[in-house]
Amino acid sequence: MNQVLDAWNENDKQTYLSALSYVLTAGDTKSEQRREFMKNKAREVKIPLAQIKKVRAPEDLIAMLAKIHSIKVKRFIVRDMILMTLADHDLTDSEMHNIYDICAAVGIKSEKVDDFFLWAARGLEWQVDGNRLVEEDI
Repeated sequence: MNQVLDAWNENDKQTYLSALSYVLTAGDTKSEQRREFMKNKAREVKIPLAQIKKVRAPEDLIAMLAKIHSIKVKRFIVRDMILMTLADHDLTDSEMHNIYDICAAVGIKSEKVDDFFLWAARGLEWQVDGNRLVEEDI
């Protein structure tokens, strides 16, 4: 398991999975890639999917995130929320704005969110380049 996640308490882990569940259900896009991302993260923190607190409204997620005092834990959660939105390479404007709004409400600066989105975009470029290198005729 990830060393960062190992140090979290059960509430942090539950909030983490609830945030990912929110992204999975609130987004405009429903995809198998996002569901698999969610399943993998639930296995990683050893919480069954059935025990995840479902969050439907951004206000509820904001309230959960506000209870976390560590900005690093909040940033980790946001980072993985962004990764999940990009798991299927299909990020909508409303999903992006939603993440920015949630972050603003819990004290994560938009510049940091920009950094996470740029980091994730570089990762996608890296994956696409890797596929191209495998498939192109040389």
